[in-house]
Amino acid sequence: MKSIIVKPPKAGVEMVDLDLKEKLSAKYILVKTIENGICGTDRGIANGNLSFARVPSGYDYLILGHETLGMVIEVGDEVKGIKKGDLVVPIVRRGCNNCLNCLAGRQDYCETGQFSEIGIRGLHGTMREFFIDEEKNLVVLPKSLKEIGVLLEPLSNIVKTFEAVGLIQKRMIWNCQDSSFECRNAGIIGSGPIGLLFALLSRSKGFNVYVMNKREPSSLEEQICNAIEAKFINMTKDEIPNFDLLIDTSGYPSAFIPLIDKINKNGLLVLFGTTSKDSHPLDTNLVNHIVESNITILGSVNASKNNFIEGVNLLSAWNNSYPELLKKLITNKVKAEDAIPYILNKPKGEIKTVIIW
Repeated sequence: MKSIIVKPPKAGVEMVDLDLKEKLSAKYILVKTIENGICGTDRGIANGNLSFARVPSGYDYLILGHETLGMVIEVGDEVKGIKKGDLVVPIVRRGCNNCLNCLAGRQDYCETGQFSEIGIRGLHGTMREFFIDEEKNLVVLPKSLKEIGVLLEPLSNIVKTFEAVGLIQKRMIWNCQDSSFECRNAGIIGSGPIGLLFALLSRSKGFNVYVMNKREPSSLEEQICNAIEAKFINMTKDEIPNFDLLIDTSGYPSAFIPLIDKINKNGLLVLFGTTSKDSHPLDTNLVNHIVESNITILGSVNASKNNFIEGVNLLSAWNNSYPELLKKLITNKVKAEDAIPYILNKPKGEIKTVIIW
């Protein structure tokens, strides 16, 4: 079985032939991988920059891959809700089986930190021809989403973030007088796939959306922003408005800390991106602004199975409203045997690169 592996904490990635001798037991499902998305986490692991990556117990390597679209090839005798031929996406995080959140299916809020994640921490991922998983870890997609189904995993994380935002903002009346969010501004730092999906969901909820980067938009970014009625801001020269919701997908403190004073009273700063190299001072004026303005700072990562299911509903709705838009987020499709350069380095103009098996 062709597989793409890494050996954290060492840098490097390679394609190898493996026989994991996995057996299809009664509760398990055999899945053929159709596509894998490449994200910043994959690149961070492949380049030796993420210290939390770890190999599974008993192995000296990790099969990469957590953004997945697959097709069911065979099901165990006790599988009830999934059948041969179904399109599926696996959830990424698996619980510690100790804390209450994990036991309740909310491993995205694991309290012990002893969780595992496919292709990242302690469990083999899906950058391989086939994988086996339990029914409880798989989400079924309609066939109509085959061309964009690989976007479900990143979208699930965004759904989870808005779930948290909604719960936090119940502390007050946050909607407009007409019960909508049309009087609220959402700013998204970063125009990669996560940033654009945040923009799309923010617009779907009614916010005025501003996508920000330290450059002019590419023609494709401009096209996508125009389609969803979002405004692209070049942070180096354009006037930046005030925000009720500021979402950072870059992970760079130098990008979001200078904008804290642009957050309105009772607003939120969502930190979604991570990086290993950057710093910026947080001075007392900004601390005073955070305190005096009741600003919440929210870190968010990963998603529950229910967030994946809600993501399926969103993809279906958006696929009807913007039939070609989501396909444009996938800017490169490469064969698995040609994927390593794309895993190690982001190509110019990329929004999302997808590996085809």
